[in-house]
Amino acid sequence: MRFDTLLLGGLCAVSNFPYASSALRDARSTQHVPEVKNRIFVLTDIGNEPDDSMSLVRLLVHSNLYQIEGLVAITSFWLPNATLPNMIHDIVDAYGAVQSNLQSHSNTFFPKVDDLKSKIGTGPSVYGMQALRQLEQGANITNGTQMLINAVDASPSPLYVQLWGGANTLASALWTVNRTRSASELETFTSKLRAYAISDQDDTGPWIRRNFPSMRYIASRHGFNQYPVAAWIGMSSTSVDPGGPDNEIVSQAWLTENIQVGELGKKYPDVAYLMEGDSPSLLYHIPNGLGNPEYPEWGSWGGRYTSNPLDGDAAAQQYGDAVDMAQGVNGEMFLTNHASVWRWRDAFQHEFAARMQWTLSPWSPGSNTTHPPVVLLNGTSGPDALHLNVSGGEKVTLDASDSYSLDGGARLNFTWFQYSGPSSYQSSPSDVPTVNLTDVTGPDASVVRFTVPYGMYDTCVADEDVTEFGQWGEKQKCPVLHVVVAVKDASAAHPITRYRRVLLHVQPYSQKEKR
Repeated sequence: MRFDTLLLGGLCAVSNFPYASSALRDARSTQHVPEVKNRIFVLTDIGNEPDDSMSLVRLLVHSNLYQIEGLVAITSFWLPNATLPNMIHDIVDAYGAVQSNLQSHSNTFFPKVDDLKSKIGTGPSVYGMQALRQLEQGANITNGTQMLINAVDASPSPLYVQLWGGANTLASALWTVNRTRSASELETFTSKLRAYAISDQDDTGPWIRRNFPSMRYIASRHGFNQYPVAAWIGMSSTSVDPGGPDNEIVSQAWLTENIQVGELGKKYPDVAYLMEGDSPSLLYHIPNGLGNPEYPEWGSWGGRYTSNPLDGDAAAQQYGDAVDMAQGVNGEMFLTNHASVWRWRDAFQHEFAARMQWTLSPWSPGSNTTHPPVVLLNGTSGPDALHLNVSGGEKVTLDASDSYSLDGGARLNFTWFQYSGPSSYQSSPSDVPTVNLTDVTGPDASVVRFTVPYGMYDTCVADEDVTEFGQWGEKQKCPVLHVVVAVKDASAAHPITRYRRVLLHVQPYSQKEKR
């Protein structure tokens, strides 16, 4: 089936209107802002250092974007003999003091404190594989492990498990289901699980990947505790890729002024070691139109990851760090795994700061707080990517001019870019044809026109028609090109960015057609 390359809806002009605590008043806001929430389950070694508490504050002010199924205290290499769920309760209590303020700024639901508290639990209070040895000796599973099993069973939709520490709570759940259910029931259970680990922080991660290879598992792979080479360090490290990331917006001075504000901001500790090393796992699941958690190779605020199957198992769902090419603040290009995270630092830090302002007071007319723009692209809305089947040489128009802001006086800025990394089969995107995005028109460059490039080779075929292997097989495939528009209020002190991604599926062509 062929998609139209220009899909323009008959959309009328939009006026600005205020937020209301129950719902936004303009009908278009409900029509074009669908509530898409990924189910998440957080396993945190909170208490071993400040960064887990930091990440939990960030999670809570973004909690209208998720369906939180669990907040479970766990162990790790750095906290091997204790779990501290009381620290989760303490921060959730502070969230309760500002929840109504947050809710007044959104037409999507911020969870109530009682609901969140019912999701707090504890995993095993021992390190790594000791938890499985205890189960083998007849010990009962913890309430956090049972919560995880229940959350998987509760819905047919995926459960995204964020591992901010060790993995033995997840391992205990898998061990239990493997021992108590049939093979088909186990397969159903694991098919709904998606794990994103901030590296391996105990010895159960490798055990999970070895014994349940068909379960989706994202993790930076490196020597144990060699964190500086992991992609997630790009979240806030000031030592990686000198001249690349903006280090000012992760400094203690910036955090003091913009994040450590209000009742909830008091729970955000000062930086020690690294700011929010765990946060890429939660940023990965934000439905902001940039990424899709079902496609780690696409890239998102949480980084970009490509397939790394074990033992050549084609069915294995193992993913490791990928490199991204991004321009640094010094104007130079960087090609590193860290860049797959730090390239979005400006956007995710300013959204955090904007949301911390929401915690200070309820929305009111004339408020100078900032809210997400609504991106309408070729008559479509929502965070899902727009897929277009296109031919080499075809003219395409992408029109985001109907996008709007709910803030009075907003001045939307549109930035179009090609995201080459997801289209490449190698580390450098030199094998990816360039989409020329210089023909931009409309208000603030909201419309772009371009000619679809052919692939880098004389012919290309559909994936199912590939006959070669290795690099020759990859060179046979027709390219899928990724174009992204980023939209934000250029007049805001802390702009919130929303995206739409377009996948251009170049159709098969012959050498004759390319000429």
